[in-house]
Amino acid sequence: VAIAAAGGIEVLISLARDGNEGQKEEAAGALWNLAYNDDNRVAIAAAGGIEVLVSLARDGNEGQKEEAAGALWNLAINDDLKVAIAAAGGIEVLIALARHGSEGQKDCAAGALWNLAVNDDNEAAIAAAGGVEVLVSLARDGNERQKERAAGALWNLSDNDDNSVAIAAAGGVEVLISLARDGTERQKELAAGALSNMIEVASGTHEGVVEAGGVAVLSSLTQEASASDDCKLAAAIALVYLASSCPDLAADDTCLSLLLSRLDQPEENGWRRDSINALLALATSSSACAEQWHRVGGVAALQALARETAEEGVERQAERCDEALVSLGVRRVRRRTAA
Repeated sequence: VAIAAAGGIEVLISLARDGNEGQKEEAAGALWNLAYNDDNRVAIAAAGGIEVLVSLARDGNEGQKEEAAGALWNLAINDDLKVAIAAAGGIEVLIALARHGSEGQKDCAAGALWNLAVNDDNEAAIAAAGGVEVLVSLARDGNERQKERAAGALWNLSDNDDNSVAIAAAGGVEVLISLARDGTERQKELAAGALSNMIEVASGTHEGVVEAGGVAVLSSLTQEASASDDCKLAAAIALVYLASSCPDLAADDTCLSLLLSRLDQPEENGWRRDSINALLALATSSSACAEQWHRVGGVAALQALARETAEEGVERQAERCDEALVSLGVRRVRRRTAA
């Protein structure tokens, strides 16, 4: 903050643009560090830093490219700057580094693409520029950091059905299942999240997940003591969606209980919403077992959710809850009407 207040950001951007080779690299590294602060991110962008850093990441020497990619990684945390980096041609530059760069360049580029892929337009742009194939390759063959960043980027990309199909076509199902089985704890969580998205939004991926042994891997994650809560929940959501579309598969009590437990918690990163959608998909499918739903408290939870959403005026969700209850052989929830 003090460096920014003293005009240091403008000086560093000038050096990154017009300095000698060493000055450019050091300036880009300094901007990388300054970009951990959101006010600094905004100031760097306002002073023209994004264009300078994209240019360095494309045309600089090896050290400059890595430092610039690292700075773009941090800048891409900011939602507005995600758009600005893409507009400056940053997506194509970062994909090139993730494909052909040094180890450090690949690491930084994959991290930047992970952040950029939170934006819907960027998701499409990354896929159009060949990013899916590059990220699947990194998730399979990269070092541990690269695998983690690539899996995170694939998780963000996979909430788009076209991207999920593209990930599967690039061999991503097998790669993600391998990470979910054998990766670090964080890799397992990110891979499970990506698989969960793919199974939810692209029904065409279901067969591939089953054939690649994904059911056993995901089931193991739901009960793995060292797995994070988010990892267990992502795996459970994936299994519930699979069960809703594959009559031969059944969601066990552990999966249902994990999702039902989220209904009593506040929304956090979309997990409650995703749990609700998965539960409703299963309850209205031919795979639903009324006895099981009663046993794990699912019927009571759906009745409570129907009342809650009706009182909040979310009529479509209340109707979906009623449809799920009828499918389970339970009468619709009677609601109070205004006098």
